[in-house]
Amino acid sequence: MVRARPKRKPPRPPPKKPERLVRKTRDRLPQNRRGKSEEAMEARLESLEPGSERYTTLSAAIEFKRSWLELAERLSQVEKAGVFKEWGYRSFEAYAQHELHLRRETVQKLLRSYGFLNTYEPRLLEDASSNKEPMALPSYQALDVLAEARQNPYLSERDYRELRDQVFKEDPTPSQIRKAVREKAPGELPKVLEEPAERLRRALALAERLYGLIVEAEDVPERVTRGMEEVVGGLRQMLEE
Repeated sequence: MVRARPKRKPPRPPPKKPERLVRKTRDRLPQNRRGKSEEAMEARLESLEPGSERYTTLSAAIEFKRSWLELAERLSQVEKAGVFKEWGYRSFEAYAQHELHLRRETVQKLLRSYGFLNTYEPRLLEDASSNKEPMALPSYQALDVLAEARQNPYLSERDYRELRDQVFKEDPTPSQIRKAVREKAPGELPKVLEEPAERLRRALALAERLYGLIVEAEDVPERVTRGMEEVVGGLRQMLEE
């Protein structure tokens, strides 16, 4: 006679974490903690004179996530005035990278987006500067792509206006804007001979990028750093002439 196996009891559910433990675990998530770069920026901010141009620029970088427009405006002013040299930096890129902890690509997009607003939407910039409350603006990434679309010869003025209104009303992603441009202007951009000034700009961009990498490296001899600095300065001077 075969004995029936006793039925196993279902496993007990794991005990629920106390509310205090859950909250403590959530507080440890990376998105709710300040990163090392932000801590370094805030420490640097405490050592600067409140109200100075260097202080306000760094402060705008800390508040970057909430308002990119103010930071873009400050960056544009700092780059044009060249005051980063007075602060001990050899190039604007080195200043943005080491003090503001901003990637070169991010800085370029910020400057292009601000330049686009300054050229094509000056009234909007005036309203933003006179408005005490933060204005709802598209992301700087979206405006950077819109600036590219503005120079597309295959995009009609009517299509551009529709695209522009969509960007300012809906704030689409850069990929959505590029897709809309391809649908409205499917033709390929004409291949033209590159102008000497454009070649110089490309060369300067590459030299500045290489210089930023050299500055970061600790084992690069000083003579190499100075040589690269002279290359960047020479290219800048050629573009200004």
